[in-house]
Amino acid sequence: MSNATRPGAAPRGQETRANWFELFFDLVFVATLYVMAHELRGDPSPADFGAFLVLFFPAWWGWVNLMMTVNVFGPANPRALAMLVAAMPGFGLMAAASPEGLGDRAWAYALGAAWVRLAYLPLWWGRARNSGALLSPWQPLLYGLLPGMLWAVSAAVPGAGRFVLWAVAVGLELLLLTTGGGLSGAFGAMSVGHLVERVGLFVVIALGESVLTTVTTLADSFTLASGTAALAGFATVTVLAGNYYLRSSPGAARILDLAERTQAAGTIRDSVMFLPFLLLSGVAVLAAALGTTVTEPQDTLPPGALWALCGGLLAFHTANAALFLRHGHEPRALASWYPLCLVLNLGVLYPVGLVLPAWATVAAAALLNGGQLWFTARPRWKRRHGRP
Repeated sequence: MSNATRPGAAPRGQETRANWFELFFDLVFVATLYVMAHELRGDPSPADFGAFLVLFFPAWWGWVNLMMTVNVFGPANPRALAMLVAAMPGFGLMAAASPEGLGDRAWAYALGAAWVRLAYLPLWWGRARNSGALLSPWQPLLYGLLPGMLWAVSAAVPGAGRFVLWAVAVGLELLLLTTGGGLSGAFGAMSVGHLVERVGLFVVIALGESVLTTVTTLADSFTLASGTAALAGFATVTVLAGNYYLRSSPGAARILDLAERTQAAGTIRDSVMFLPFLLLSGVAVLAAALGTTVTEPQDTLPPGALWALCGGLLAFHTANAALFLRHGHEPRALASWYPLCLVLNLGVLYPVGLVLPAWATVAAAALLNGGQLWFTARPRWKRRHGRP
């Protein structure tokens, strides 16, 4: 189905743009992300990191499918906006349950996940029943209804059986999407500009939430050392924003437009679904480490917080590098900056963090990553501005 024939879509040649209501919805979801990451404050264990990823991915996948739905049906479509309203409480329930999301509140988390998936089902079911639809009628039932029911049923299943159902539900969604049995048939009807804008704006909101974390923590620990740590955290987040919008954002619209025209669903899927999950997970983990730093700036970071700092930076840069390649850049261009990120954040920052106080470690993170950005982007900046 062409862009011109989608209900609520922009006319051909006119790109669909995100509207204020979608941004409001993203604010609700990013709050879900940071409530889930709050458990990584202090000295998180490997199990804590694993729990965060297990709880965040189903929520992220729900957001992705809601974004896809709005994209296909059109941001001006009242039914799409009503769907977002209906889904918001589901995310709120998942967030509220996440502190014990694998324990006493797992049932509530499961009901929230079911809620989100059933919110977008009616639109796809109605579209699939129309003649000339993008999908067969069985696809939204398998991709939306069945996982939603598995999540709902798991709320009543005790013990490990509940998590087996979670794994089946998530695995089914991933299998159907990657094999073309899910909603991937709608990729050809999507507005590329809207996809790029939604993901880019969400990254902005997530980075901004990291700054908010440092400021609110500083309000509770108002000392000179905490203020220095908060300033260093702000500088680190600013450098990451520069890395993202210099490395992976340019060329995104071009390569996704090409993917849309050539039916390269894998490129679109990786660029707006899988890789942003890794990038945003890194941002959220980093924010938790910054919160710990501002709270206890004069002590060395606990081992878990140091891993959160270094691991969050590495996850961000790795996702950014993969997006860089997915958006059509040559691997040799990647070699000019990504290996340096690995060396600085793992080979330099981690040993430094073992001996320096927390505020100095985060200051080192800002200096190392800022220096890397300046050093590797300087030749490109000179060429753009005609400097020798």
